[in-house]
Amino acid sequence: MQRKERAQKEWTARYGHIRPCISTDNWGKKIVAVGNQVFAAEKCKFVADFLIQYVPAVFGKDWWDAEVAKPEAQRHPVFQWRTGCLRHNQTVQVDAAGKLAVHPDGNSSAYLSFAFSLFAIADNSRLDELLLHRLKHRDQFQGAWHEVFVEATCLRAGFTIEREDERDPATRHAEFTATHKATGERFSVEAKSKHRPGVLGFAGTAQPDEKLSLAFGRLINEAIAKKPKHPLVIFLDTNLPFHAASRVYGSELNGPAVPSPYMRVLFDRILAAHGGRYPFVMLAFTNNPDHYVAPHEADPPKHIHIMMTEHPENAKGRALGALYDAVPLYGNIPNEFPDF
Repeated sequence: MQRKERAQKEWTARYGHIRPCISTDNWGKKIVAVGNQVFAAEKCKFVADFLIQYVPAVFGKDWWDAEVAKPEAQRHPVFQWRTGCLRHNQTVQVDAAGKLAVHPDGNSSAYLSFAFSLFAIADNSRLDELLLHRLKHRDQFQGAWHEVFVEATCLRAGFTIEREDERDPATRHAEFTATHKATGERFSVEAKSKHRPGVLGFAGTAQPDEKLSLAFGRLINEAIAKKPKHPLVIFLDTNLPFHAASRVYGSELNGPAVPSPYMRVLFDRILAAHGGRYPFVMLAFTNNPDHYVAPHEADPPKHIHIMMTEHPENAKGRALGALYDAVPLYGNIPNEFPDF
């Protein structure tokens, strides 16, 4: 019991409050429970083996076959990531202990991080047809992909999520309401991602690093203008190559204690525009640049900067603190199926 309790704590520290992958071996297959469904995976020893097969099963055979028929450059980002992941797995080597080892590249990290987050959402019965429809279409994928990141982050932090009814035209809606299980605190969560030509299925030609726009004020203002019914939390994906992102975040990674000069100017502008008060309780800037690197190129570091405006000692601060701690967990993929 002590061993299992210790293993559970270690799991939570690394993967948050996402349920471990519940599985069993039968009929020569790995049977994995995902919410109220079960998936049977072939030749599946590790969690990554399951995730490689999971997304095609969720997206459907017809969609996958249609992508196969397209020229490679026109295929959906998820299809390209998975193809790159499979090709990179062929570079596997045997380490000094005799174990198979492969160092993750950008494609592998992008695909497996997305697949594990999608698994977490489905395991909590939150993967609906609308989100799946948006994920399947290149022109809608980027926004939906960022929402997957944000929803999975909230689940990792111990929240439940409830999407708002976008069909109601009477009011503007945030992406969803997040409720912290431990404190009952509720937040309206908005996910914003910067579109860039030629990136993540967006039309156009990719621009050189020095010409990339660093303007994010419009996205923040759009989130604020929705005037949500709960305190507002904004997740903003800056969508930049790693070296370009340092112009926004500074040289430090994963939540520097002191904001960069760019961030200080931006926060001052927000305060000035809103009478000296922040119109949100958290603004989380993230940059996951896996999709910018070439095949077999090493997975690049990620940038994070989070501004919290609530004191961490009150209940709301505790809930926001859980979100703060969960953001860097994205990209942590379990290797083996747990036995607890």
